[in-house]
Amino acid sequence: MSWPVSRASRSAHRYARLPEPRLNPARWLDALRGLILDRKIDLVLPTCEEAFYLASGRGGLPCRVLTSDFDLMHRLHHKYQFARMSAGWAAPAPETRLLESQAAVMRMSHAAPGWVFKPVYSRFASRALLRPSAAQLKRVHPTPSHPWVAQRYVPGKEHCSYSLLVDGRLTAHACYHPRHRVGRGSGIWFEPTDPAPIRAFVEQFGAATGYNGQVGFDFIETQDGCCRVLECNPRATSGVHLFSDQPLQLIDALLGNAPECAPLSPTGGPSMVGLAMLLFAAPRRGLSRAFWKDFAAARDVLLRKGDPGPLPAQLIALLEIASRALLRRRGLLAAATADIEWDGDPMGEAR
Repeated sequence: MSWPVSRASRSAHRYARLPEPRLNPARWLDALRGLILDRKIDLVLPTCEEAFYLASGRGGLPCRVLTSDFDLMHRLHHKYQFARMSAGWAAPAPETRLLESQAAVMRMSHAAPGWVFKPVYSRFASRALLRPSAAQLKRVHPTPSHPWVAQRYVPGKEHCSYSLLVDGRLTAHACYHPRHRVGRGSGIWFEPTDPAPIRAFVEQFGAATGYNGQVGFDFIETQDGCCRVLECNPRATSGVHLFSDQPLQLIDALLGNAPECAPLSPTGGPSMVGLAMLLFAAPRRGLSRAFWKDFAAARDVLLRKGDPGPLPAQLIALLEIASRALLRRRGLLAAATADIEWDGDPMGEAR
């Protein structure tokens, strides 16, 4: 983007716009390498799906890169492979089936009301079909290179996590309930929670994989208190906002300098993206007193003392994303990440 929100922050020393990694990963890595050398950068920290492109080329970058190796990142991003990986852990995935053809999809049409269908490579639940009809399934055309999964539907309360791990050691962990969302996807109101099975799951994940960097998971908690992991996001997620009152401690956790006695945990109450609440949640729930009670109780994640720039910068960023959505014929959420998404295509092959 030309005008991301963080560019307006007083914390940003310099902003440099790079080529789109999805179009040409090699060109993106070359530009990033030049920036690292020019600015004498010590650490590169990805924030979204550019993490995959970064992991694929981190060996050629002359600084520390906070990601895991590409093969592990791929397995975590691949919803079927990750579901199989989680077997035996504290919050294993529900039954998950790999679908590589429309025939495989239609064989499940009779049982579709008990399943959730989604692409193996996807984000924000943008294409997920929750307990679909047979007519909806007819529009699903998976292939061996771009398969889908069917995951048994589990009712319950949703939780999302955000964690930092250094060589598999959990150094920071936040969990939250996304009571308000943009559609069925990205959360915009974050209520801190901390189910014990979820923390145990993340610790098992770290011990089993030796993961480095930021990672998020989506869970369902059933009425009996059991938790099931639905998918993994090997990148930053919105839970990082819950640490906004502990910035120095979060940096220590990020760099592996935090005490080993216990991971850093959130200390505050609920947070929200205020503008998104007004634009996307209020039109649907604005007549509810409970909605405005939630709005008043939460802290806006872009309001920081002495740093007013990001708040109005949201409007400029939103206009840029809206123009991208029109030009690329995508929804707003999809347009926001269209340049950095990775859907399993060979690295180095321009699209």
